[in-house]
Amino acid sequence: MRLKKDSSEQKLRGAYYTPLMLADAMVGLFVDDSPRSILEPSCGDGVFIDSLFSIGMLDRADSLTAVEIEESEAQKVQDRYHEAENVNVLAEDFLVFYERCYQKERFDLILGNPPYIRYQYLTEKQREIQAQILTSHGMKSNKLINSWVCFLVACVQMLSDTGKLAFVIPAEILQ
Repeated sequence: MRLKKDSSEQKLRGAYYTPLMLADAMVGLFVDDSPRSILEPSCGDGVFIDSLFSIGMLDRADSLTAVEIEESEAQKVQDRYHEAENVNVLAEDFLVFYERCYQKERFDLILGNPPYIRYQYLTEKQREIQAQILTSHGMKSNKLINSWVCFLVACVQMLSDTGKLAFVIPAEILQ
């Protein structure tokens, strides 16, 4: 078993980037929709935003909120979309964003590739927030739950009444 001290920074923050072809296929599922508000809770290099832009969906939306914990990655996305008035890139932990916004923000479309972070790699604050999110929605929190589960639960709670969600998730969800 690999110890936290032996893991790469990328592994510790669960940063696995989605290929453009997969992002395009996922965004293509919504090409006929007109979501007014879009959330990308872990935008990384912005591949889903690029896909939304390439098919014109970004222009049709009132707002797109992109959250990215890694400040340098968030800055790259911000630099690329700085002229788009409806794009708001936030350099912060999605769990903190959720705590601040889940009772007042709703989104018509939430899509992305959540981080895959083992429980033992989370900070104490992230563990506390994750436990609160899971237990407040009737789930048990334990030391085996990967961060993508919490992201999925949190994002479902942030959907509008007719909202849709598309995530890259592991096959283990079928277990």
